Amino acid sequence: MQLHSTDDVERFATAVTPFLEVDPCPRNVPRWVIELARRGTGGWSAPPQFWWFTEGDDVVGTASWTPPYSLLVTAVPGQSATLLASALSVQARLASRDVTGVTGPRAAARAVADAWSAATGAATTDERLMYLHELTDVQPVARPRGHLRPAAGVDIDLLAGWLVEFNRDVNYPAPHDPRAAMRGHVAHGAWDVWDVNGTPVAMAGHSIPLAGVVRITTVYTPPEHRGNGYARRLVADASAKALARDDVQRCMLFTVAAALSRT
Repeated sequence: MQLHSTDDVERFATAVTPFLEVDPCPRNVPRWVIELARRGTGGWSAPPQFWWFTEGDDVVGTASWTPPYSLLVTAVPGQSATLLASALSVQARLASRDVTGVTGPRAAARAVADAWSAATGAATTDERLMYLHELTDVQPVARPRGHLRPAAGVDIDLLAGWLVEFNRDVNYPAPHDPRAAMRGHVAHGAWDVWDVNGTPVAMAGHSIPLAGVVRITTVYTPPEHRGNGYARRLVADASAKALARDDVQRCMLFTVAAALSRT
């Protein structure tokens, strides 16, 4: 087992893209990080750092760290969690940054968190379980007033504020510069709003197609507009639009398990 590291996104992409795209839904977020790094629209507070594990010629796991966000892992085979925790500790000291957590498949994330705790003495907290939903067909959804439209430059300040509120609601760090991050999303056509008489009342982002998958993300309705079905219809229409493309077979969406259990 070998652990490789780089801060060069193209070197990382060349090494790991086939590994990530062979399982395109569970590994969509690490694959999307590559595109954000290429675009420079990640909203990160420090340059990203990438790692990958190989056995012989085969990639068997990856990790990326994009402060202020947590370490993102796909798989951490065997005893390699200790190797990764040690490499991450060195990188954190060099960058003078705190590691805020580990995100990934439950077993892999727990293994790295335990190794990080053993190496640094840092305490670990409770897990936050997320569900991954996959969609191949959109069922009929009630249509509220309004319509979907791509977000525009005039929306950036409003949506940047909503981005901060969304991250606060899900207890996740906001981008280092929310306005710059939203400006990048809008410029790349990666954000939609539900518009009622010229006023945005809900928002959702989406990835570009990656190995036949589009991920719907950051679905948010401010409190004063909730209960009208805006976000539900926005997700349905955004998903239908994506699935109409020849290069898309599935849409996907993550939800927080605790939030879903309350609905």
